[in-house]
Amino acid sequence: FMLVASADRRTVTAINGSGAAPRNGTIDRYLPLGRIPEYGWLAASVPGIVDAWEVALERFGTRSLGVLLEEAITYAEAGFPLTARQARNNAEMAPIAAQFPDTRAVFFPNGRPPGPGYRLRQSDLARTLRTIQAEGAAAFYRGAIARAIVGASDRGGGLFSERDLAEHRTDVLDPIQTTYRGWTVLEQPPVSQGLIVLIALKILEALDATTDPADRVHLQVEAHKLALTERLNHLGDPAFSPTVVEDMVSAEQGRALARRIDPRHAVGLQQEPPGHPDTTYLCVVDEARNVVSYIHSLYAGNGVVAGDTGILLNNRMGCFSLDPNSPNRLGPGKRPVHTLNSWMLLQNGIPQVVGGTPGSFWQVQTNLQLISNLIDRGLPVQAAIDAPRWTMGGQTSWSDSSLSLEARFGDAVMRSLRERGHSVQPIGDWAAGGAAEVIRIEGESLSGGGDPRPGTSSVIGY
Repeated sequence: FMLVASADRRTVTAINGSGAAPRNGTIDRYLPLGRIPEYGWLAASVPGIVDAWEVALERFGTRSLGVLLEEAITYAEAGFPLTARQARNNAEMAPIAAQFPDTRAVFFPNGRPPGPGYRLRQSDLARTLRTIQAEGAAAFYRGAIARAIVGASDRGGGLFSERDLAEHRTDVLDPIQTTYRGWTVLEQPPVSQGLIVLIALKILEALDATTDPADRVHLQVEAHKLALTERLNHLGDPAFSPTVVEDMVSAEQGRALARRIDPRHAVGLQQEPPGHPDTTYLCVVDEARNVVSYIHSLYAGNGVVAGDTGILLNNRMGCFSLDPNSPNRLGPGKRPVHTLNSWMLLQNGIPQVVGGTPGSFWQVQTNLQLISNLIDRGLPVQAAIDAPRWTMGGQTSWSDSSLSLEARFGDAVMRSLRERGHSVQPIGDWAAGGAAEVIRIEGESLSGGGDPRPGTSSVIGY
């Protein structure tokens, strides 16, 4: 998903590069399994990113996809030394990858997970990228790569057809937006769940601002619960389940939801499916003040490499519901609701701040806190990222009674929240997860911030 602010056009465009369920991906197909598998071919939706790259570059780029793929091809062909984190991730994937010979051949060439410093080469992937470099996205969706993916799917018991790939299209949309204390906040439209951030902000705007940290956390958490419930009740692929976003992020709706918050007592929450922390986020501002907020994820790493293409598949089918009454119910050709979201803050129609974070279903929680820190507390970008953070439900599972607070909040804040009915779990000083990145534009000056929490985050200016 991308938000792209074009300096010359003075517009912001949302690009949705997610893929849909295969045509044979029906609820009836999965119900006998009792669930949507987490790994394997039945877990994969149509890959969308290649077309999204081409669409974004055709509209806004100054270089071709072929030119920009060259460095990736070099890394695939020549390899790169694994970091300690990459080696650890590979080792964690080993029990899953053991089920898939094509995956083992790429990531475990000696039959076991390689350690840090091992040079990982991906010659099949390099060949696939060279084909895209020469022939464009058409080769991926209607050419030799598409045929190779479908052939591997057939051998692996998957559902992909050549029609599924050929009919994939990137959505180019307007961002969804609302106002918050004098700022315009832009988010990714459905199927992104960025809507949660906007609903929660409108709820907070309807409440009195507070400087007390326990009050602030309580109100943010309760606003998030209400916003998440709205998402669970209403959000699905808009092509199948239209969502009236303007009504959901209106001031009137914000006030109505805010009246349901008790400042002294926490409330329960509908269950939310588990998520997975396997996401990359970046934001960029160039000298002309073009701005990009970009987020990408395979979800949890499917474990399946598509035959000899070298392509590691997503497992985004797991984001669907098998409940026939859910707006996010599985269906052929439908896109699942995504945790992925990114945001911008505008004044007078001009981007002033851009940001986002990886972090599974708690991305929206982090983004809510970042925006509040920037606007409500007036913090500089790095201080807004560094501020103590809360998360609900942990990092890879969900519980309506779990609220994790970084220890830097202090005992008094945790005690106050427990008295209101929150089930508070103290975690490490920098353990809330995420790898937030934010850039602020102030005239000729740019300031950037990167997350010191575990993960990989950095700021580069040149």
